[in-house]
Amino acid sequence: MMFSKAELARRTNEARPILERLTAAGCKFMQVEMPDNNGVIRGKLVTLEKGLSASGLGATNLVLCMKGGDKVCFTSPFSCFDNGFPKFVALPDLSTAVALPWKRDVAAVLCDYYMDDGSSCVHDPRQILRSAEATLEKMGYSVRISLEYELYIVIEDDSLMRAGRYDELLSFGRDYDVLTFTRVPSYENLAKEFMTRCNAVGIKVDTWHTEGGHGMFEYTFEPQSALKAADDAVRARLILKQVCSERGLVATYMVAKFFNTGDTYSGCHHNFSLARGKQNVFWDDSTKDLSAIARHSAAGILKTMPDFNIIYRPWVNSFRRMDAHWFNAENASWARDNHLAGVRVVTGAVPDALTRFEHRAPGADVNPYLSVASILLGCIQGLKESEEPPPYATGDVKQDKRWPLLPPTMPEAIEAFRQSSSAVAGFGKEFVEHFAFVKNDEWNDFLSSVASPQEALKKAPVTPWEFQRYFNFA
Repeated sequence: MMFSKAELARRTNEARPILERLTAAGCKFMQVEMPDNNGVIRGKLVTLEKGLSASGLGATNLVLCMKGGDKVCFTSPFSCFDNGFPKFVALPDLSTAVALPWKRDVAAVLCDYYMDDGSSCVHDPRQILRSAEATLEKMGYSVRISLEYELYIVIEDDSLMRAGRYDELLSFGRDYDVLTFTRVPSYENLAKEFMTRCNAVGIKVDTWHTEGGHGMFEYTFEPQSALKAADDAVRARLILKQVCSERGLVATYMVAKFFNTGDTYSGCHHNFSLARGKQNVFWDDSTKDLSAIARHSAAGILKTMPDFNIIYRPWVNSFRRMDAHWFNAENASWARDNHLAGVRVVTGAVPDALTRFEHRAPGADVNPYLSVASILLGCIQGLKESEEPPPYATGDVKQDKRWPLLPPTMPEAIEAFRQSSSAVAGFGKEFVEHFAFVKNDEWNDFLSSVASPQEALKKAPVTPWEFQRYFNFA
């Protein structure tokens, strides 16, 4: 039992050397980090001892009912007026406890969610991902995931932001830049401070560069295990927002911000491979081609892509990015080194080490726990069924009618997820129903707040409702 006397004693003993280490580092307080259903870190600042408590902290389960703009869905069966909005236990994952050197006396720890009876919360994205990764480990594989985040940075203007005039904020960079060192003003100090802070807490950000837009940037992580990759992603997002705030800047992960300026949309490509030990198993050196393991994995990922589209595009604004000619997949296709496909196969200069799938559907606004889990769950299904994928797509994948289309609107994507046997098998029926319920509530908010909502999504500009909802909170 999670909260039996024996288990509480075990965790207390496990926490003791961590408490000593953090105290020796000068820490007095703990930033208790609670990822919500959207992959945003929420939480509390508590004493160091409280943050490492074996019995955890009480937390509202509304953390897993959040919509855009910090709005809350109050009508989900999981947390509503009928059940009195009960709390659950946020239990610190002691393996994630780290000192935050730039805060001098503050440490941080990520949490998992449990019910009072000691059972896991079925809606906890972090535990969903942990379970999927454990399934692959039982099958003999370890996971390697590297995420690439694109985002926009603007110059903070409090009066404009309070008035909801986000589209008038000036970009951090005067020109449209791609891979340049000459952007004005210079971004070098910001990038170095971000990467330094990440490294100090064990997050390996190995690249930072300008992307195709005004004030647009990209950063990439070193490959990690699945749970570590998602943990690093949510923590790095918080770190970058704080580094920007200290410099009078604002970082936004809202995917569609500009129109008719040539600026691209903010993606989050997921680079994925499997290994046994240190050996990449996606490459077969005897055939000089993808292995059977890679092909079966691809078949499952492609098969589940349409059903999981609401995971890759979780917000109203997310669907504005869905255009293969802007390098964002519209169908469940795969291809060798083709940026228009849903899954881009990359072998690199050293195929037996670098072969991987680049899943190109997710945007920068995803919950990385769920988006990574969805890829793992597709992979698991493919390996179990031993299916072969179709031959590669070639050329303009958008014009290739062989591939199943991804649901092009939020309501269609929600319903595809709700009706999906793959989603129920992988995420669990309760999670699927709750997640679909909250996302449908988000869509209904849009319908009730924007005149001619369907038409508004077909053309520029991005609506003020979208800016208010996603600019700070995606």
